[in-house]
Amino acid sequence: PVELPTIQISPLDDFSELDTTLERLTDYNWVIFASANAVESVFERLELKGKDARALAGTTVGAIGPATAQALANRGITTDFMPSHPVSEKVIKELSGRDWKGVSVLLPSADIGRHELEKGLAEMGAQVNRLSAYRNVPVAGVSDLAKRAFIDGVDVVTFTSSSTVRNLAEMLDGDLTAIQASFIACIGPVTAATARELGLRVDLEASEHTVEGLVDALTGHFAGGELSRQ
Repeated sequence: PVELPTIQISPLDDFSELDTTLERLTDYNWVIFASANAVESVFERLELKGKDARALAGTTVGAIGPATAQALANRGITTDFMPSHPVSEKVIKELSGRDWKGVSVLLPSADIGRHELEKGLAEMGAQVNRLSAYRNVPVAGVSDLAKRAFIDGVDVVTFTSSSTVRNLAEMLDGDLTAIQASFIACIGPVTAATARELGLRVDLEASEHTVEGLVDALTGHFAGGELSRQ
């Protein structure tokens, strides 16, 4: 396998908004963490202020995906809500049975990404604050590695987020011809949609939208030993 990092998790340039918001966590009825990285970033800032999991006492805690729920569990927090699938549209559907009018919701997340969950909750009447907890940035200095890898030929390409798709395309200067010769597998529908928007053909989409689910999907697909394409 060729490991090619296309995204890098970096701290914010300015923590003032994050720190100010974390000082008044009790103002929020819900805190929904978008990723495990959001959990780690928030708790790093809380710990610098001498705080711990008790800062979320009395707050309903949501986690988007099992990895996020596990990150919270590692901090001693039991998740009150985790959707069956970590896709915004499905999350909104599962939350739609609640009364959100006037409910204050904090959404710690990356500095970039989709806003569907924020919009969906707001449309249901919630007062939503989407808060950047960390930066998702392209990895510098690996463009040559990416280009060499595809010159040599890559049988399977796996994408684990929309950012990985966009950043790889940027590393290849927008020339996706070499990728088209590979079998393309995506972690879920949002990532697959991004790949298709860039003109890529998606051969496999994991039904469980986690890295483990993607590995299982690939293992099951190739159990017969053939590199079949869609």
